Amino acid sequence: MSKILYAWELGGGYGHTAAFLPVAQQLKQQGHEVLFVLKNLEYASTLLGSDGFPYLQAPVSWPGTQVMPPPASYPGILKNIGYSDETGLYSRACAWQTLIKYLRADLLILDHAPTALLAARSLKTPRAIFGTGFYSPPRSNPMPGLRPWQPISENELIRTESLVLGVINSVLRRLGAEPLAMMADLFDVEENFLCTFPELDHYPQRNNAIYWGPSLYQSGGQEPLWPSIGDKKIFAYLKHDYPRLDDLLQQLKTSTHSVLVHIPGTTPAFIQRHASANLHISPQPVKLAEISRQCDLAICHGGAGTLAAFLLSGKPLLLLPLQLEQLLISRNVATLGAGICVASEIKKPNFRSLISDLLSHRKYTQVAEDFAKKYALFSPGKQALDICNRCETLAQQENRESQSQISANNAFTTDEEP
Repeated sequence: MSKILYAWELGGGYGHTAAFLPVAQQLKQQGHEVLFVLKNLEYASTLLGSDGFPYLQAPVSWPGTQVMPPPASYPGILKNIGYSDETGLYSRACAWQTLIKYLRADLLILDHAPTALLAARSLKTPRAIFGTGFYSPPRSNPMPGLRPWQPISENELIRTESLVLGVINSVLRRLGAEPLAMMADLFDVEENFLCTFPELDHYPQRNNAIYWGPSLYQSGGQEPLWPSIGDKKIFAYLKHDYPRLDDLLQQLKTSTHSVLVHIPGTTPAFIQRHASANLHISPQPVKLAEISRQCDLAICHGGAGTLAAFLLSGKPLLLLPLQLEQLLISRNVATLGAGICVASEIKKPNFRSLISDLLSHRKYTQVAEDFAKKYALFSPGKQALDICNRCETLAQQENRESQSQISANNAFTTDEEP
């Protein structure tokens, strides 16, 4: 039996943990132990409790009060979360090393966890990156810009990357590890589980990539309970911090459609204020496989797994991204023609008109259905099993090497005995 440590450091919501859960369940079924080290424990018991997976709090950078400029590249993201401060980064890297050594994992699964990735460079534990393309930038020097709609000079990219690389290398030297020749070397791992499709990759310029397909948590959640009245079925997965949430709910409530909305952690008072005969609100997740099959249109913020699930069911999307990662993949869907992306800069979107456009014009559904046909053979269950089997191989390799080292040490001791 091997011990696999899943580490999540950056990002929000419960999508990260949920995406790896099908793989973790497969690993447990095959007799391995899986431990979760999570940035956010808010939904840990909900997602992991029924399977009995143990979990711990991840070492993370506390957000400061200073307003940071929008990142232009992946190094810019790191700069904004504390990679310009050697002292703080070194402390967090040491904390990650302590966790990894104490837990004695045979394999590290790193989901948007660059500091854990950095800390593990001086250790012998095999590492695998897991997640969408956003967490695994192309291996180029410098790393590409993340905002293709904004002109960003190569000098600016190089300047930010050089700053972050200098801090990382200082920390690596203090940890007794070899410095990086270039920033992309941070992502040199034993396996890269790129969990997306080429059309949805956050980096369309990526070359020679192996795509494992999206990780979908489809079995968890409640059965969908649709309002009994309404023409079309619309499902919405929304966050409380979406600035135009009240306006959107009001326009959905006054529509002629049957609307089911999932808002994580919403209160009974909020539900009472916004629900109606044709609009139901659930604070609990609903089964993604069922909801994607039943609805006519999906509204979400552009989470990779959620978005992919609806496309694989041939359903068009209204996308309301809240941050850069969501914006990039939402723009990909809009470019594909399977949905409409409403950027956060648009202050008063006419949701009613956009929904009418998506439902009345067959072109959006046709593109989504074509996408579903293209990937009709994709199986989330098989994907989870394939990743599980590869993890098992990597972890067993570490076990074999550890046993070989123990045997060598014992042989040496025996030879020295009189």
